[in-house]
Amino acid sequence: METIISILDNLCYVLGILYVFVVYKAIAVVIPTRRHWLLKVLAFLVLWCLAPVVIFLNDPWNISLALVGFAAYIFIFYSGKREKKVTAFLIFYPTVIAVNFLQQNLFGDLFFAVSHAPSPSHGANGSLTNWSMETLLLSTAIYTLSQAVRLLFWGGAWLFLRRYRQQIASENMEKRSWLIADAVMLVSTISVFTAIFFITQANYIVYPLCVVIILGGLVGVSLIAYMSRAEQTAREARRLQQQYAYYEEKLKSEETVRRLYHDMKNHLLLLERQDNSEARQMAADLRRQIAEYEDYIHTGNEFLDIIIRDKARQAKEDQVDFSAVIHFEQGGFLEPIDISTIFGNALDNALEASLKLPKEQRLVTVKAECVRDMLSVVVENNCLPGEAGSEKTSKKDKLLHGFGIRNIRQAVDKYAGQCLIRQGKDCFQLKILLPLP
Repeated sequence: METIISILDNLCYVLGILYVFVVYKAIAVVIPTRRHWLLKVLAFLVLWCLAPVVIFLNDPWNISLALVGFAAYIFIFYSGKREKKVTAFLIFYPTVIAVNFLQQNLFGDLFFAVSHAPSPSHGANGSLTNWSMETLLLSTAIYTLSQAVRLLFWGGAWLFLRRYRQQIASENMEKRSWLIADAVMLVSTISVFTAIFFITQANYIVYPLCVVIILGGLVGVSLIAYMSRAEQTAREARRLQQQYAYYEEKLKSEETVRRLYHDMKNHLLLLERQDNSEARQMAADLRRQIAEYEDYIHTGNEFLDIIIRDKARQAKEDQVDFSAVIHFEQGGFLEPIDISTIFGNALDNALEASLKLPKEQRLVTVKAECVRDMLSVVVENNCLPGEAGSEKTSKKDKLLHGFGIRNIRQAVDKYAGQCLIRQGKDCFQLKILLPLP
């Protein structure tokens, strides 16, 4: 039996290390550690002392030290806004305390209920003098089980947090949102501290409260993710509205130009009546240019034409080989905001990917035409190997970027269309099919 107890003791030690590691990774999902490797190592070692804190009822010493220790730990070893550090503390401190309390007391009660062992008494060397080897083995086995259950909980919590990693890791949430989350999480912190500090007996009274506190931490994370996603969507909507307003302004400018061209026709009539051959030649050249312009603006959707010309200008400035073939006249069923979303985002992504290539390899092509009863849009571009087909942004600010493909899909779904992505070794193709009304 002594061998089995020794094996279980070693297993407990391993489970304890894994527990600290998982808690360390879970905290890092919410708030990043400081970059220096020495601070990362120190953060893990300090957490090794804090995370296994033993909590019993009416234990003001441990619970107070844990409160101060966790607060200092978060503010010293992690980076980010102060509001976010407070949120991380209010999430993990009450959760660690509640889980450790359940581990120590619930499994302790379970052991005494099963074994009917007397209260332990220790000898001069610290060994238990009134427990048999069978009782010691059962105690060690139940304690090992409690360590395993605690590790499983934090492993699940880590996976849960990773699910909302992008939202809860955001540094762009408004201060008001962080304060709302902090206010919600503060309830859990006060509850667990007050209950353990003042209740002196009957562990079972605190067990339901600990469960509620643990669930409250998970709900708090979900609340943060929801508020972050809502703000993220609102910012993206404002960006699209600004883009839409920009293209509307461009469209008004085009209308002004068209009116000027229309007025010039009357002036051309006067020039053509002149006997001067040079004046008549100038009139002929201007009339030809007007005809070419009118042919261009009446090909396809005028709003789309503005977007294509704007992106062509941008491509020229960035030294990207840009080719556009737009040939359809039934695009009036598309709302301007959706035209901006589909073509604007698709071409922005293509141009962005091209800029990572050498100048001679930069190529973007777009083709839009009606095929039977479908509007087909194909955007192709060269890209770096390995980036083809990726829907994730490579920009540092992942909160404000990375919506392109997602927004295109939403706009396409609005018209019951399909959005297909094909990838090659160093090329990317986005194909959109929209049924004509």
